[in-house]
This record gives sequence, C-alpha cells and structure tokens, in this order.
Amino acid sequence: MASAAVFAVVFQSKGDPKFAWSLVALIALILLASALMYANQVLAFFRVRRVQAARDKVAREQRSELLRLARRFAQFANSGDWSNLRYIVANAYGNNPDKCAMICPPDYMRDLCPFFIQHLETRSPENEHQFLLAIQEWYGVIASYNNNYVLEPLRKMRLKQWFAADNTSQLMPDAVSWIESLPVNHQGIVERQIEDFRERWAGFLDDMKKWLEKSGELFSAALPTYFERPQKL
Repeated sequence: MASAAVFAVVFQSKGDPKFAWSLVALIALILLASALMYANQVLAFFRVRRVQAARDKVAREQRSELLRLARRFAQFANSGDWSNLRYIVANAYGNNPDKCAMICPPDYMRDLCPFFIQHLETRSPENEHQFLLAIQEWYGVIASYNNNYVLEPLRKMRLKQWFAADNTSQLMPDAVSWIESLPVNHQGIVERQIEDFRERWAGFLDDMKKWLEKSGELFSAALPTYFERPQKL
C-alpha cells in the first residue's frame, strides 16, 4: 500500500518532481519509524518462540526418564508379584479373597496402570505443556497407590483389632495387631516380607520426589512432590 501511494504521488506530481520526492522521503521516514517501533516486538516474538522450542525439545528428551519410572512403578502395581504387599497379605491368608479384602482395597490398579503406561508409550508428549500434564497425571496414579495400597493397609495392620489365630481357649480374647493375629510360625516371615516391601517402596518414592523436584526446576513449574512415607509396623 505504501509503494502504491508513492507511485501515485510521483505520477500525480510530474510537474513538481521535488515535491514528489519530498513526499517519497516523508513516506520512507514514516515506514522506517514504524519498522523501528515494531522491531523490538518482532524480535521478542521470535525470541520467545526460540526459547519455547528449546523447552519443548527438553520435554521430549525427558519423556524416557518418566517412562522408566512408570515401568518401575508397574512392578509394584503387579498383584501377581510375590514381593508386593497385596500378594504378601493374600498369601498369609491362603489366598482367601474375603480375608484379603479386610486389609487391601479392590485391585483397581491392575487395570489402570497398564492403561497409563500404554498411553505414555504410544502418545509421546510433543511439547512442554503435554509433558507437564503427563507428569501430574503420573503423580496422581502413584499418590493413589501410596494412599490406598500401602499407607491404609499398614494402618489397619497396626490397629489392635485382630484376634490371634491360635488363641481358642479364651471366651473374650484380647485384640492384637495384624501380624500377631497370624500363626506364630508365620509371623516373622511375613513381617520381614512387609518390611522389605516398605523399604523398596519408600526408595521409589524418594527417587520419584527427587525427579519431580528436578523437573520443576528445569521447567520453572510448581509440580506436586509430596508423598507420605510409609512407617514401619
């Protein structure tokens, strides 16, 4: 439009070329002033785009670490793994589902965990926003497992609301902890198995917390990092 205006001015001012070229110079100055006015905004736009592209690249690179932690968590969510708390409880009760349900919740993680891992494997986060959403999604999964599969069962085990399996002589037997309610020859073995699970799970939570803190610093994001640690029986 500016070029058209210049040519129109030159064409209409053939009788006075000095006037025409003065107008051309004025228009050129206006265009130069406009360019200088918006130059910083244009440069800032491309600078932001460049920084965002770099952050998106880092997010894609970090996806492999998130996937590694997710697969590590899947071992805890596997109810068929003999070293996990749910299996330990079920085995102590001779795989009686009704008795196991008194300690452990319904096994919803059995179906939920593979779905989340498949989602992470097949739909890789393409940018920083998607990656941060995937992190928060996994935080929710792990926090749910920690609360329902670990903390709550251990809390129930500590309560003195159980009765010794071998105590049949008393009409009103004293309530004991869950470990004490098991057959005497099983108590030590089961307690060691539970402690081994607790230490492994606490170690995973520590690693997950460190990675969440590192990711929060890397992307300047306020990511949730708190997990309540399971205490010994």
